[in-house]
Amino acid sequence: MKELKNTRLGVKDIAYTMDPSALAINASYEDMYELVEMCKKYDFGCGFTWSVYYPEFSAALKATNTAFGASLAFPSGQEPTFIKQKQAEWYMTMDPVEVDMVMNVGWLRSKRFKEAGDDILAVRKVIGDTSLKVIIEAMQLTDEEIVNACKLLMDVGADYVKTGSGFSHEPTTLHHVELIKKTIGDQMEIKVAGGVRDLKTLLQMYKRGARRYGIGYRNAVNIMETAMGQENQIFDTDLADDMVFENVTSYAGYTGY
Repeated sequence: MKELKNTRLGVKDIAYTMDPSALAINASYEDMYELVEMCKKYDFGCGFTWSVYYPEFSAALKATNTAFGASLAFPSGQEPTFIKQKQAEWYMTMDPVEVDMVMNVGWLRSKRFKEAGDDILAVRKVIGDTSLKVIIEAMQLTDEEIVNACKLLMDVGADYVKTGSGFSHEPTTLHHVELIKKTIGDQMEIKVAGGVRDLKTLLQMYKRGARRYGIGYRNAVNIMETAMGQENQIFDTDLADDMVFENVTSYAGYTGY
């Protein structure tokens, strides 16, 4: 997807940066269709849900301005490579705009960089030029491991570093975004997932280089309602650290999606 570069964001811009999801373990058909309705209402960027719902979900999103995204090897990334390839082959029959795959973080931590890279390249071979985001689960890594992951993704030609799956107990932090941006520069984009539950955090991370956010759809709606409720609906992200909004949710009690 084409990402925003401007520092001043309107309400529609904020909606576009968000990829809402129905990815709770107990997400139902009703949740999936509620997500579709929210996409119709707010014009979010790209929607995600569990793969069992993809045939219906991808078809339903065609009646919205929101793209269809596919989560691959989600949320663990520990599947054998041939399983990831088979997943990718099926997903491509539904024409996703984005594929978010989880890297084999165990291989990364064991410094088996070739195996981790080949795993990603195998998926790239299947999906072609479709935008590929690779989830590194930054909140489970040391700073050195985050840097190693970013360098590996640059080497294999991923389009985005995605910070997390949303299933870790800890959130993505501003430090994670700063470190990733310092490592990748402008070679890739950053998608944050895991812990973005309020408008201020979204704007603070945008200021530091993030351009897309994976967010449970109810939290995405809350962020939109906060933005729409402001008297001034143009947000200067350079000033994000000093912004104060009412009725927002903090990291307290964060438990993923």
